Amino acid sequence: VEPTNAELDQAIQDREDDAKITELAGLSEVAYQKRRAEAATELGLRMPVLDGAVRKKRSQVKAADTILPHWKVEPWPDEVDTAALLKGIVGVFKRYIILPKHAVEAIALWTLHAWTFDAGDISPFLALTSPTRRCGKTSGLVLLCWLTPKSVLAGNISATAIFRYVEQTRPTLLIDEADSFLEGNEEMRGILNSGHTKAAAYVIRNVEISGEHQPQRFSTWAPKAIATIGNLPTTLEDRSVVVKMQRKPKGARVARCRRHDCVEFENLRRQAHRWATGNVAHLKAAAPVLPEALNDRAADNWEPLLAIADLAGGDWPKRAREAALALSGDEAAGEDDLAIELIKDISVIFHKVGKEAIFTKDVISRLVAAEERPWAVYGRAGKPILDRQVARLLRPFSIVSGNVRIGDDQAKGYERVWFERARERYAPHFDPSQPSQRPKADETGTSG
Repeated sequence: VEPTNAELDQAIQDREDDAKITELAGLSEVAYQKRRAEAATELGLRMPVLDGAVRKKRSQVKAADTILPHWKVEPWPDEVDTAALLKGIVGVFKRYIILPKHAVEAIALWTLHAWTFDAGDISPFLALTSPTRRCGKTSGLVLLCWLTPKSVLAGNISATAIFRYVEQTRPTLLIDEADSFLEGNEEMRGILNSGHTKAAAYVIRNVEISGEHQPQRFSTWAPKAIATIGNLPTTLEDRSVVVKMQRKPKGARVARCRRHDCVEFENLRRQAHRWATGNVAHLKAAAPVLPEALNDRAADNWEPLLAIADLAGGDWPKRAREAALALSGDEAAGEDDLAIELIKDISVIFHKVGKEAIFTKDVISRLVAAEERPWAVYGRAGKPILDRQVARLLRPFSIVSGNVRIGDDQAKGYERVWFERARERYAPHFDPSQPSQRPKADETGTSG
């Protein structure tokens, strides 16, 4: 259909207006303020509207100037099979890094999730953790840098830079050495937490616009991977698919990790680009069956990854669910925070003594006597846990010690029913009669 004269005139006018706004965006702030009122009249815009258009144009120009070479991806010319693409990604990680069992499946699925994260409402973080340095975390992030869209690898980043950079470029954000700057940084933790759920992935900050401070909303919605020595803060770990890495065993051999782009990485990016374009609609409508053993948050984290595995077919649905249970199931070491571990251990004590109530002093002595658990060497002081420390861990679950009677004796203690209620809510698959099923864990929830 041929455009009408009115449509042609409007298109010409739009191009001319855009050119004027581009010209204004290129001016210094002082020069812009001098032209602002006149330009608003010429364009028929209110000045706040013009300010917004100029600010957006400046962001676009700035973003164009900061595009990294590997961000420019030419789509693969042919249709891409999901399973074949996952196989290629798995091959890369196996070639360069020694990973724990099931981790390579999780990482490969998360890599494709980064290309299609907008298809769902949840974007889980990928957390690469280790007990010490030289365990392959940075190498893992480097490979992700070459295989994910618009990726940027940062060894340090400020809280404000996160939301400003995400708002500007919508990258795949890869954060290394988070242990060096994340601990105690409540603002950064809150900003990162917000980016887990699309509906809540915003922060609001005051911004100076034309000499006035006005509240502005910034997006935090982008795929993120974080590498750290030790555990992440519990709220971040709860939103993550966690891969616990170790140093490679003596005698294990892997290829030296490529720190630069190559044809193999470029081809996988091109295939992932083409694959994402053809499968976003399918993933938006996907409703994968989630393992019952996953708690609600873990199920949220794995849902977009399992949707990709189901799309791949073959043995991928089975492999992905095995990975989900191994890395994020109730039986996974470190899945529950320390307070829930305490609830489980006291439930085991109640099962062993067979009573409806126990005095606090007896609970403490039994906790400390369990050498394989974290209570005998607790906290930074490395001393046996105290009754006040137990009380502090249990208080958020509405479990508060009170006067209980056992026979003719009365003292401060706990009732069995309090822990049964808490266990039903927070550890529904844990059986206190089978404590041997649980891994031996230290106070951080990490098993050997």
